[in-house]
Order: sequence, then structure tokens, then C-alpha cells
Amino acid sequence: MGAGALRRDATDARCGFRRGLGMQTPTRPAGAAANTGSRSATESKALISQCRELARSKLSGIVADALDKVENDLFAAADASTSRAEQQILFEAMSQVRRHRAEIKAAFDRHFVEVFERRVAERYSAHGAKNEVKLEELALVDDAAMEQDLVVHDLARKTTNNIPPDQLLGIRARFGHLLAHETVEDDTANPLSTEAVFEALHRACAKIPGDFAVKRSLLNAFQPYMAAGITHVYADVNQNLIAHHVLPRIKHQVKRAADIGVASAQSLAASQALNLAQLMGSAQGAAAAAMNASQPIDLAALLNHVANGPPTARAKVTRMLVDPARYAMESALTLPASPALLTSLSALQAAKLPSEGGAFDFMGALGDQVRAQSHPLDQLTIELVNMVFDYILDDKQVPVTVKREISRLQIVAVKAAILDRTFFARRNHPMRQLLDRVAEVATDPEIATDETAKFLIGLRGTVDYLVHKFTDDLAIFVAARETLDKIAEEERASRQQELAPTTAELECKEEAEIAHATALAEIKRRLTRKSPGFVRDFLYQWWTKTLVDAYLKEREGDDSWTHRLGVVDALVWSVSSLRTAEIQQLASMLPTLMRTLLRGMNAIDMPADARHSFFNQLMQAHTSAINTAKAHAKPAPGAPAATDAPPSEPAVTEPGDPAEPPVTAPPTDDFFVHTALALERGAVVEFLDGQSTVRAKLSWVSPKQTILLFTSTAAGARKLAPKAFAELLRDGKARVIAVSEALMDRVVHAMMGPESLPAAA
Repeated sequence: MGAGALRRDATDARCGFRRGLGMQTPTRPAGAAANTGSRSATESKALISQCRELARSKLSGIVADALDKVENDLFAAADASTSRAEQQILFEAMSQVRRHRAEIKAAFDRHFVEVFERRVAERYSAHGAKNEVKLEELALVDDAAMEQDLVVHDLARKTTNNIPPDQLLGIRARFGHLLAHETVEDDTANPLSTEAVFEALHRACAKIPGDFAVKRSLLNAFQPYMAAGITHVYADVNQNLIAHHVLPRIKHQVKRAADIGVASAQSLAASQALNLAQLMGSAQGAAAAAMNASQPIDLAALLNHVANGPPTARAKVTRMLVDPARYAMESALTLPASPALLTSLSALQAAKLPSEGGAFDFMGALGDQVRAQSHPLDQLTIELVNMVFDYILDDKQVPVTVKREISRLQIVAVKAAILDRTFFARRNHPMRQLLDRVAEVATDPEIATDETAKFLIGLRGTVDYLVHKFTDDLAIFVAARETLDKIAEEERASRQQELAPTTAELECKEEAEIAHATALAEIKRRLTRKSPGFVRDFLYQWWTKTLVDAYLKEREGDDSWTHRLGVVDALVWSVSSLRTAEIQQLASMLPTLMRTLLRGMNAIDMPADARHSFFNQLMQAHTSAINTAKAHAKPAPGAPAATDAPPSEPAVTEPGDPAEPPVTAPPTDDFFVHTALALERGAVVEFLDGQSTVRAKLSWVSPKQTILLFTSTAAGARKLAPKAFAELLRDGKARVIAVSEALMDRVVHAMMGPESLPAAA
């Protein structure tokens, strides 16, 4: 039978392999990710961040509403109490709420985010690791701290008891899914548990004066409001995750130890029962079913079945080589390679191949004697490795220039797979790792792959070396991979060096924008409704620049940020309504104020005409303020003596005041904004430019996350604010590319077909 049945011309070979699996390319079905429930790390991170902000805003509303009511609740409790000591504690709690309401609310927001992020970080760090308690990590906990923990735990438990079970299960399961765990437990792991909420509330109340008895009374007063509102928080978060297809339906299952044992035994029995009969699915296979499962497979019959059997035969053989233990094939993989076959392959290495390696008829080139002497497993390996290269040449992710070089490695790969037959069974096979690495580097948007690119020239030289030098030592592929890694790192370092001036400029720009936004906010806080328009204009247009100058250059003394902010206070006061007693104070401070204003103007090169105009208006305003104050000191005959003018009004924001830039805006629960902020350096994004798409890598994120810099050898660099990038995501003009499977994983999965077993180890 044997080798003759596999001989075919080059075109039939290439097309026949693909027809045998009924596939056109090695790409996975479009719905594969959705079917398996997998999602990218960026998407998971964005969803977690979005849910945090959604929950924070709603919990903050519950806390604010409770702060408006707990004072009355505490009074009612004190009035009903018969214990004088308890009444004193409750009245003290009332007093602290009245004094520190704003601080408690702001602190809760801050501590909730801290507790949430800490729990998320702990789940990420614990993924794949065992939580072992080490002796040196144990510490004594004092009685007071233990009592506080018990109070928090008890309040959380009472609140949890009021939440519908389906909402609780939804939060635990969906956050577990996003954090790559089966579920998250409330006590320490669930970032949105009632335990986490009351921990944040406890920490928010910790800084107010008084002993813990006062704070415990306050926490107890909060509990009914949390219990009444948190169900709605859970419902909204669950609904948001369902809308993003995170476990839309959760199956309620109860696992018993006995069930687990039975399932394992059944799985083992099924594994042992797999044999040639199941593989072939034919009458011939049915006869083989009577054989013991551990009996070696007839490889000659299997080879014949691949050549003449149904189209799915190659897929089934691939599964056997991927998981040899399941099919009792480990012993077959230890068979030594035929010396004659290796000699013939070495001769083919030195020969000039056709331009398309995937269209080469190996079995026809080996010669009749070699084919007759070669083991059926060798012929199967040649068949399937050729098929691998067919898929690689069809892979749309790998650039054409790189595929051309990969195709030259076909004979080398066949030889390596015969020398070490675990090529399909393990991911760390040296030849397989080399192919994966070449494809990974080639799809990096920062690495050029045109004919004159440094990486392609290096790849071409590496392929030349392998073709001419590889004999039987697979360590040569490890060295080749290291060589390509070095070239790739040099290319990336060169790109980063080219970007250094741009990133330094953008970082300075970001610092300036943040300083300007902060300066605007500080000035806005100090102005009043009665502040003259020319003072407003001067402070917003010019004095903000002096503050930015002080911030960026870290000036000290009379030029420091603090001192120049003090000038704003003095200037605003000087043009406000004055009391009679303040006239002398104004007169004594004016020389210093004028010198400091002039010093700041010089620092920013304020134009001379703008200076003169401002000082003229300022002098008129001071004169008017002094005259008005003196007029109040001399009442008309018969009129009552005028009292001093009321103190200046507190700072307010008028509709006409400049708005603060978005860099200082708090986070929102917009999923696309959180996706933009969740991106990490190295993420690949595809932009839609007209009718074409361009892939770029996120090469730099500014320190304050206000600028994202994307780079590509094909399209240069583009900088975007997270909000602008979020709009592109929303409009479908950009999309984040999920981390792709390694090249060989994609190929092997495609070769195994839709009913594939788990990939190689």
C-alpha cells in the first residue's frame, strides 16, 4: 500500500490537505471566543474598573442619603435609651456627623476604591498560586482591632442576609469569571462584597474624633440604609455585566465529593477505551475495537486510512499525535528515525527547492528505496508537517515576506519532527518554538518586515544557517530563536530611542496641562461674585501662567506655587468691599503686592501694554474701594452711623468661569473610557483609516494617563487622549486586538478540526 498512495503532484498535495479538513485557512471560527466564554485581559480589566465606578457612584449616593438622616436616627435612639452612658455616646456620634459629614463622604469614596482595588490585585496575584500561610507572616492582633473586625463582619453579614440569593450568586460568579477564578468568596476575595463596603465605611469613620464606641454607633446607624440600597447596586452591576455577555446565565450546581470521584473514574475509563476503532470510525475499525485498548495501533493500517479514508482522517491522526497518551501512542513516539530517511532529508536540505516550500512533494523526492524502508510513522509525520506549512502559508496574520522565509524551513522542520516526534504533542519543541517566535515578532507593529528591514535580513540569514547547518541537534533552534530575539529587542530599543524626544515633550505638555487645570481650580475657588471682571481676566489669562511656571520649574521662596497663590488671595481681597479699619491695611500691603505682581509678570514675559492696562484698572479699583470705605465712615446728618461692610462672600463658581480641563475629571462608568484606561503598554490596536486598517502598538502611556501614544512602522505615531480613543472605540473606528494564540497553536487547532482535543502541553 503504503507510500505510493501518498504520492501526488504538488498542487494536489496542497489543495488536498485543506480539502481533507474542509477548511480554507488556519484561522479559528469567528465565534470561538464567544463560545468558550473567553475574553481579553484588557476587556476584563475595563469591565472590572467600570463596575467599580458604577458601584462607587451608587454607594456614594447611599452614604450621602444616610448622612442626611442618621443624625435624626441617633437622636431618636438616644431619646429612647435608658442608659446615660449610651445616650452620651449617641449624642457624641450626632455631633461628629454634623461636623464631619463632608469628610466622611469623601473618605468613603476614596477608601472604597482602595479596598476594591486591593481585593482585585490580590485575586490576580493569587491566580495559579496556592495561598499558603507562612509562619513568619503570622502576627498577633490586639483585642481592639479584633473587636472592630467583628463589628464590621457582623454588619456585613446582616446586610448580606437582605440581598436576594440570585444577585449574590451573580456578583460572585461574574467577578470570579473576570478575575479568572471559578467564584469569589465574600470575606476576603469579592471586591464588591458587603464586607468590602463596610470595611471602607469603617475606614472612612476612623479619622473622626472619639473612641470606637462612637464610631460603632455611627456604623450601626448606617447599616439599615446600606441594607436597603445595596440590592439595587448589585442588580445594576449584574445587569451591566450581563449586557457585556459576562455569564448571562449561571447554572446552579452542587458538587459532592463522591460525584467528583465517579467523574474522574469515568473520564479515565473513557480515555483508556479510545483506540483505533474510534479513530477510524469504519468497519475495519470496528473489528479492531475488540482488541485491548493498550495494544499498539497498527500504524500501517492507520497510514492507509489517512490516504484512502474519509476527509476527517487527517484531523483524527493529528489529535493522536497531539495527545499520544490518550491513544496509547507514547511508545510509537520513541521509535528511532530511519538513517536512510535522515540521509535523504539532509541531501534535500542542500538541494535548491521550489519557491513555495508548501508545494514540494517530499515522498516523491525521497526515492523508492527510502520510501519502502521508512516507517509508517515517518510518512505520517511528513504528511502532517507538510500540512502545517500549508496552513502557515495561508495564515493572514503573518506578513508575506516572513512566510517566504518560513517556507524555506519546511525540510528542516520535517527532519526535526522525525528526530523528536513530540513536535505536535508539546509546545516547547524547539522547532515549534522557533516558528512561534518568528510569527510573534513578525506581527509586532513596531517591527518592520519589508525586504530591507533589519529583522527580515536577520531572519533570512538565520534560515540560511539552519538549512545548511542543521544535522541532528535541536539545540540549534534554541540558538536561532535567541538570535532573532536579540534582533527584535534591538529594533524595539531603536524605536523607543526614536520616540524619546516625543515622549519627553508629551510628558512636559501633560504636566503643564495638569498644572494649568489645578491653577484654574485654585483661582476659581478664590474669586467671588463681586470680583471685578478685569481681575478675573488677569488671573485666568496671565496669573495661571505664573502658577504653571512655579509648578513646572519647582520655584521656591517668593516665586513658589504657594506664594503666588497667596498673591491671588491678596489681590482678590484688595478689590473687595473694605471696612474702614482695613484702609490702612491695604495701604501697607500695596507696595509688596505690586512688586510681587510685577515679578510674576516678568517671569512669563507679559506684554507691556497688558501690564499698564491692568495696573491702571487696579489703581482705579483701589481708589474706588478706599473712597467707598471712607464714605461709609461719614454718615449723613440724621442717619444712623454706618457699620463696616459685611465680609466678602465665599468663593463661588459663575457660569462664565472657564471649565476645568478633562484631565482632572473623576472617572465615569463609561465602558469605553475604562477600556482606554485599562490598556497597557504593548497592547495592539487596529485603527480604521478610511477603507483600510492599520495596526499599531501602544508604545507609551503618560505618567498621569492623559496621553496614549500608538506607533507603527507602517503609519508612524499617533497620540490620543483616553477620552478621544474611547470615542473611536465607540464608533467602531478602533478595536483592541486580543492576544493571539501562538502560530503553531492556531495551526494545530485548525488541523484537529472543530472537535479538537486540548492543545499540546
